[in-house]
Amino acid sequence: MNTIRINIIIGILIWTITSLGAQSISLDGFIKDAAQKNKIKNVTITVFDVNGNIARAVTYSDQDGKFSLNLIEGNKYRLVAEKKSYFSVSEEIEVHSDAETVEMNMERKPGYVFDVSLINADFKRGKTELDAVKDARIEIYNNTTRTEELALTDHPQSSFIFNFEEGNHYTIMVRKKGYLTKRIEAYINVDGCILCFDGLGIVEPNVVDVMAQNNQLGAFLANLEMEPIAINTTFRIENLYYDYDQYNIRTDAALVLDNVVQVLKDNPSIKVEMGSHTDSRGSDSYNLELSDKRAKSSMDYLVANGVDANNLTWKGYGETRLVNSCSNRRTCSEEMHQQNRRTELKITGIEYENPMDKKSLKQIIEAEGYYSGDLFSYGSFGK
Repeated sequence: MNTIRINIIIGILIWTITSLGAQSISLDGFIKDAAQKNKIKNVTITVFDVNGNIARAVTYSDQDGKFSLNLIEGNKYRLVAEKKSYFSVSEEIEVHSDAETVEMNMERKPGYVFDVSLINADFKRGKTELDAVKDARIEIYNNTTRTEELALTDHPQSSFIFNFEEGNHYTIMVRKKGYLTKRIEAYINVDGCILCFDGLGIVEPNVVDVMAQNNQLGAFLANLEMEPIAINTTFRIENLYYDYDQYNIRTDAALVLDNVVQVLKDNPSIKVEMGSHTDSRGSDSYNLELSDKRAKSSMDYLVANGVDANNLTWKGYGETRLVNSCSNRRTCSEEMHQQNRRTELKITGIEYENPMDKKSLKQIIEAEGYYSGDLFSYGSFGK
């Protein structure tokens, strides 16, 4: 318990003892957002003597932003309202029997309200309704200040709200048994990026982005898609392409594979196959050989960047699984042919326990040694 808190408790005890028998007045008050005028809950209101720094009482605003205090009639006090993500505000009052309700308005610090719903990504594969994902483990780490900001275990709801403060880089990690661990990097007005997320799949039209005060304040509402883990589930690694008749990893492909590296490091309990596909040009046998080299090249890149080789296999499929109509003897654009030159990730095995579950997000990040400005961009990969 810190010194400030001890002094507050001592001050309240002394005030309680010395005020016994004195005439007290019940005073009600409300806390509101100065800009939007909505009522603010869970605000800490501390009562001080008007001419000193001795705390006399502490209370909190309820769901309706309301608070109540019993104060000694005739005395003067200073009320201080404090809440994370808001600037503190104070107001001096004198207590009378006809005292009016106190209203305190708080200005929010530059930053953004992040309101997220967790949903099952299976809706993209034919389901018509969004399934909520509950009882997840949700953690948020501030890489800029190197502090743990949020840690929820078995969160009973499918949504959560967090206030991002300006000038910070946050990492969000969501874990739920039976789903791929989701990691998101959030940059809040950092290096010209007003509100940027890496690794957040946005579900239109369920996104609301409201900015105010020259983009210094905002609210962001989004769905976070949780991918169920199941044998033979296949993910297409978007934008991982190869040059014609080549199997080397291009510079742009390396950036995409870096994202996959992080996904697999966050999910070491799954085993996957890197499957590569070619377009229809060239002989069937040659395309099988070429795709096998491409798949092996992708797997080698993952291993070289820290993914456990025991969790990886590779397979070339040649032109046997085209994604469009560009089969043999069909005239197609280069863009359509490139769509077939792709690599996919298929889950082939699942371990019962994920060793990463024993570590907090703070421990994971500290072990990685990545902090603000050092962590490479992490993106999502689609189906």
